[in-house]
Amino acid sequence: MASPFETFDDDLEDLSGRCADPDPGIRCVAVMELAEAVGPEATILLLKGLADPDAAVRAAAARALDEHDGPEVVEGLVRSLEDADEAVRQIAAETLAEKKEPACGPLLIERAEHADPFVQAAALRALRDLVLPDALAAALRALRSPVPEVRREGLGVIGYLKAEEALPALIATAGDPDASVRRATMAALVFLRPGGPGVPTLLAGLGDANWQVREQVAVSAAKIRLPEAVDPLIAAMDDPVWQVRTKAANALGRIKARSAVDVLGRALASDVSNLRKEAAAALGEIADPRGLAALEIHAEDPDPDVRKLVRWAIGRCRAEASV
Repeated sequence: MASPFETFDDDLEDLSGRCADPDPGIRCVAVMELAEAVGPEATILLLKGLADPDAAVRAAAARALDEHDGPEVVEGLVRSLEDADEAVRQIAAETLAEKKEPACGPLLIERAEHADPFVQAAALRALRDLVLPDALAAALRALRSPVPEVRREGLGVIGYLKAEEALPALIATAGDPDASVRRATMAALVFLRPGGPGVPTLLAGLGDANWQVREQVAVSAAKIRLPEAVDPLIAAMDDPVWQVRTKAANALGRIKARSAVDVLGRALASDVSNLRKEAAAALGEIADPRGLAALEIHAEDPDPDVRKLVRWAIGRCRAEASV
């Protein structure tokens, strides 16, 4: 079926006229239709929509620009971060976060120093995926903000940059009073090397009062494949929150921690199917024949995904035993 915008030039006059209609409802519908259009003419109309007197129209234009690219689009969305309407600002921030326009890096870095915390956080969020070294200074300054969201987004930029020079600042934010900031710190520490100075800071997060921080430590330890994390992760297999135990099991498997075979075997009896899946997968990754007894007991697990992983792990362990 042909797209109605294959003949967009013929429809442009009508859409342009409706975008200027006195009725904001008509203008809003026209802007939403432009979301499916392509070409510079459609982009221009949507950018004009960002300045419409009606907030609903401006919000629709900000959302529709998700499908349009170019520096002028980013610039328009950045301006909309200061819109008088909260919904427009939020939609502009969400759309901006999807853009990856390195040429707009300087503009975003400038806004990362803005007096309005919302604008700061949105600019930092958009900078994260661009991975621009020039953004590091602004991200480090953001860690001193009194607003947790700004600190959190600054940590996101640092995490994507994997900036080792930021380690002293990250060690400091590991004790932040806001749990979401501490969690972001643990995520940003993925550049650590085994034996490095930041390792104790990361592992101390397994004792955090907030379970999501503890969970993130396990995720980061898995990404790094951190050998020093094995004993703390084994201890985390007794965490009261199953999500933490699940990520700990995954990490132990990725690190190939042979000393974790017994605790992973016991996890196969958990009531939580996700934990059983991760435990089985971890035992398969480790491929230690000592895990066979527990795996064989659970070869008929009621969950089909767990059964598949248990049988795969049994094959891996048997192959290792025959070597």
